[in-house]
Amino acid sequence: MGVQKLEDLVAFQQAVAFKTEVYAIVRRHAIANNSWKYRDQLFDAASSIEANIAEGWRRYGKPDMIRFLRYASGSLEEARVRLLDGVARGYFTKETCLEALQHARRCSAATEKFIESLRRKREERS
Repeated sequence: MGVQKLEDLVAFQQAVAFKTEVYAIVRRHAIANNSWKYRDQLFDAASSIEANIAEGWRRYGKPDMIRFLRYASGSLEEARVRLLDGVARGYFTKETCLEALQHARRCSAATEKFIESLRRKREERS
């Protein structure tokens, strides 16, 4: 039967978990939290992942959904790189980021699987 609610979509769940963990990491490290430009860019990228998945979900058409899933993948990669930039800046350690990075990998994998599923369904109907 497939997923009926956005909140049941694994990619969305992992996007929310990634965003929440990123917020927590930054807020636990004053130097990162007080670097407003860094924090704001990272938070914007992290929140954009779930927002793009949600927007695509409400577009109803498979081509639109795929497009917004690709946007979400781009935002995920941006947020992942910005998080690792925080390590390079000395704001926190890579070990601090392991849980967030695990959510990022899971989100990426689930998003790619969903895109492939939508493509297959579209091809079957063609």
